[in-house]
Amino acid sequence: MDKDKIRRSASGFLYYSELPPGFRVATIEDFISNGYRKIDMKFLIQWVDDASFYQICFVSKNLTRAILNPHLKDKRVFVCDES
Repeated sequence: MDKDKIRRSASGFLYYSELPPGFRVATIEDFISNGYRKIDMKFLIQWVDDASFYQICFVSKNLTRAILNPHLKDKRVFVCDES
């Protein structure tokens, strides 16, 4: 990720004001490798109430399909395209 364009909100969230180059819409498969979550993998979630706010997030043990699915369904989750 281009650290020069990372911003910090008044609430302390790290974000981009536009989708960085090289990112694509994510699928649930992007978060799993060999049946396990990709712990510490970076991803972005575009806020529903502010389309120019792409929050920087990391996969953790607490991240579940139930948390991600609504965002994935709305195509607001982005991962770095490794292809």
